[in-house]
Order: sequence, then structure tokens, then C-alpha cells
Amino acid sequence: MARVQFPAVAPFQSFVFAQYAVLIAYPMKRHFMTLEYEYYGKYDEKASGDVNLEGQIRDFLFSMELMFDYVESTKPEIMDAFLEKIERKYRNELENTSFVLENVGFDRIAEDQTLLESYPHFKDLGLRIIMKYIPLRESYVLSEEAERIRWIDYCRAKYRLLYHRITTLVEILGKEPGIEYYKDFVQYWGAELAKKGKSSVKYEDARENYVKAWKEGNAMEFGVVDMYDAAFLAKFDRCVSHESMKDVDDQELAYYAVCYPGPRLGEHIHENVSMRRSVTLFSGDFCDELRWDRHVHDEPDQPSHEFSRRLVPK
Repeated sequence: MARVQFPAVAPFQSFVFAQYAVLIAYPMKRHFMTLEYEYYGKYDEKASGDVNLEGQIRDFLFSMELMFDYVESTKPEIMDAFLEKIERKYRNELENTSFVLENVGFDRIAEDQTLLESYPHFKDLGLRIIMKYIPLRESYVLSEEAERIRWIDYCRAKYRLLYHRITTLVEILGKEPGIEYYKDFVQYWGAELAKKGKSSVKYEDARENYVKAWKEGNAMEFGVVDMYDAAFLAKFDRCVSHESMKDVDDQELAYYAVCYPGPRLGEHIHENVSMRRSVTLFSGDFCDELRWDRHVHDEPDQPSHEFSRRLVPK
């Protein structure tokens, strides 16, 4: 971990230190604050971690079912076309493959009638796409135990399923209307997740947990700096989520599949912590994530891109 120490600066007095481009005026709760940028690691495509695969697969399929239900209830006139087009995309994903669900222990999900009850063949397609991107030994059996999985494999499985959904909407509705409709769906998705319960993790614990998770196995190349009391900025120079989708045709739609839902879902399911980005790796050379305790700050200022660009390891 590299640390960069910036000179302390009084609020609204950054013009005195004009040579330090990173020192942009932000109202701070302390009269003086030293900004310390902590930088972690190098990105490694082989990075792996322990994943509760059964829980994650259920989440993947639950979001698929929510999308189908949302289209059926809000735009029934496009439902047939939506199902036809997305099925074609999923089958194209599986072209020249021969994944057989019986070869791995997906029985608990395959036989669960509460998941995609009205769309059983989409459950089969979804599970086989997951098998395509997450290599599983033939003796594998789903369990409550965590499985060691490469993060890039996990992300490819997760985000390919989402990417095909938004590209299908765009094909049917047009690009701008399709994106707007997808945005509305994300709000519906968040409201449905909130019905299952909300996270009450406090800001301090959330900050520690996020940094610990990002550091694991070098799946991210990033740094963090505390901008205010109860608010920190994370700058990502490389991110496994972005890396997993660099090969798809439409990078703007990849952004909507990968990055757009996070802050919006978080507003529904986190009681204490909010997050905002102003740029991501899909559109820029870094990603800036500002997280804050919403009980301390309403809408804190997002650091400028120039500020974030100057955050580099020394």
C-alpha cells in the first residue's frame, strides 16, 4: 500500500496552495484536514475469492424474473418480442457449447419452483450461461459453503445476463427510450430487494468492509481518501467488473449493466450509506466512487475529476 500525504489546508483557502492541484476547496467539518491517499495493489486477472455461489445464482435468476415481471406488467405489448429476442441472445451465448446441468449439482436451484416459475426454460439457459463463464468441476454440488472462484469469471457470468437484457430493450424500444425504461426497472428492482430487508451496517464498518473486499486477491487497482468526516472517495484505475465486459460491442450499455444499478439499488437496501459516481472506466480513465453516511451528509460535493486524476501512488 502506497500512501500519499497532502498538506493540510483550511477550508476555502486552497488558492494559497495553487501548486497542489489536488487541493480543491471542499467545506470540511474540521478546520484543518490532512488528505491521505492510500493506494492498494495491482490488478491480477487470476484474482479469486470465496463466493457463496448458490446465493449469487439465486440473485442472478431473481433479477431475471423481476425483469420479466416488470415488462409484463408495464409494457405487455412488447412482452412476446422481449422474450423471443432475449432467448435468442442467450442461445447465441451457448452456441457451440454442450453444458449439461446434470454434470454439476445445480439440482437445488433447477428444482426450485419459486425461481422463474413461469419461465423454466430461461432458468435452464441462465444456469448454462453461468456454467459457461464459471468453470465448475463435474463433481461440484451447490451448498451453503463458499466456493473459490476467479472474480473475472463471476463478473462475466453476472453482467452478461444483465447486458443481454438492456440490449434487448434497446433493440425493441430504441436506444434512449430503452435506457430510460431500464432505469425505471432498476428502481423497481431496488424496491423489491428492500422488501427482503435492509442493511443497517454503520458507515465506519461499511468503509472497512468495502476496502477489505476490494483488496482481496488484487481484483481491483484502487486508492481511497477520506474527503470529509463520514465520507470517503475510492478511485479505481482498474476494476474486474469493467475488465470482464471490455469485449462487448456497446460500452455505453455495458456501463448500464455493470455500474448504473449499484448506487440506485443501494439507496433502497442500505439504511446508512449512499454512493455516487461521476465517471467510470467505461467512459473515462478512472472511476470515482464517493460514499458517505447519509445521516451526516445530505448531498456532499463530488470531488472534481482534476482532483481525482491527481490521486496517484508515490
